[in-house]
Amino acid sequence: MKKFGSLVLWISILLIPSLGWSADRVNISHSAISGSQAILFVTRDAGFFKKYDIDLQIVFVAGAPPNIAALVSGDLDLTIFAGPAAVASNLEGADTVVLMTYINTMEHTFITRPNVKKPADLKGKKFGIARPGATDDYGVRVAFKKWGMDADKDLTFLSVGTQPSRFAAVQSGMVDGTLLQPPFTVRARQAGLTELASLGDLGLDYLGTSLATTRQTIQRKENAVRRFVRAMVEGIHYYKTQKEASIQSIAKFTKLTDRVALEEAYNTYAIKYMTRVPYPSLKGVETILEDLAKTNPKAKGADPKRFIEPRFLKELEDGGFVAQLYKK
Repeated sequence: MKKFGSLVLWISILLIPSLGWSADRVNISHSAISGSQAILFVTRDAGFFKKYDIDLQIVFVAGAPPNIAALVSGDLDLTIFAGPAAVASNLEGADTVVLMTYINTMEHTFITRPNVKKPADLKGKKFGIARPGATDDYGVRVAFKKWGMDADKDLTFLSVGTQPSRFAAVQSGMVDGTLLQPPFTVRARQAGLTELASLGDLGLDYLGTSLATTRQTIQRKENAVRRFVRAMVEGIHYYKTQKEASIQSIAKFTKLTDRVALEEAYNTYAIKYMTRVPYPSLKGVETILEDLAKTNPKAKGADPKRFIEPRFLKELEDGGFVAQLYKK
């Protein structure tokens, strides 16, 4: 964790509470500029955090390791990123847990240069990923295994960074392919790039875009965490039922103006993938543990329930809150 100390310090300085702030201040990070993480901003813009007395401070922190370091240190209360990071850090002794999973699969699409027409054409090519160990890195390896190939032998991986950067890298020819999510898939299509395949078609159980915290944070701020989860569940209802306002939030967050791209992001996440009550998938945890067990013996035989905390969602569902939302 030491090598992330400077970033943790930066987050600490950025998030130092001013005098007079209430105890309900919640510090959260998001890790990608992606349609899959837009739900945080849709919920904020609709006013649900204020409705439930949450003074939410949002920062962007790319990459799982610095987010984990900030969570464990207490500089962040919550983070939104792919679930495997929370599982892996828990195995190493952190008390990280997943509260909600908005995408319980991998919905990325292979975007390639026009000369790549089929998976075999990627052999010997350069492939852009966010960073080693990121969700897109894992997704490429899963897909290549399904296709009877070995990503480590058949590809040269380049760490390129965020989705906008990866899209630009394919456009410029710096890499031959990458994995993108809506709305950047539309931009890629419009640019004449190839949509080679979708990970969503593989039917993989996974913890994709997830909300994570630590058990220590839950102990310190249980009521605030409870209200945060409530706000997000109401935000999901709003997302599903208020299309135009939600698209405006997606546009502001992603800095995109193309209506086709924004529509695709909305239909993919609000309608297709996001459930009314976004429980983390135990099967998704099992998938991650199976992959981690290849290099980490601690993952073998680990109880999937150890890595999730669904009780706040269950309270809302059992109490009739969700049913009442959709009854309206």
